[in-house]
Amino acid sequence: MRFTSLALGLMAASGVIAGPPNVPTARVQLANDQSGANADVDIPTDGRLHSVQALWGGTSVSTNGVVSATSAQLVGFQQTTRCTIVEQPNVNAQLNAQATWTQLEGGQLVKLDRAWIWCKD
Repeated sequence: MRFTSLALGLMAASGVIAGPPNVPTARVQLANDQSGANADVDIPTDGRLHSVQALWGGTSVSTNGVVSATSAQLVGFQQTTRCTIVEQPNVNAQLNAQATWTQLEGGQLVKLDRAWIWCKD
């Protein structure tokens, strides 16, 4: 019994026994061109909605607890990756392998405290 536990522990530590599969991600950067701040966050490419505020809230693009940005950029992705950032009524940003950068609302600083992002491969 001891040998089995020890062997399994060593195999797990060495990677012989696989853990849960890695969730594929895309890396998205929000930038505030007025302040010069920017921050990259890895977004799961599972097609699920994720709160922009929750993802970027503790980064340099957050001021007084509110995420604000002038642009978004897809900086780590697969050729099939597509990401969308939406906040009604003014933001509907689309990012993909052919269009990796976009201004938000004409380059104006936009508060994204109620925005959502989703990415899919």
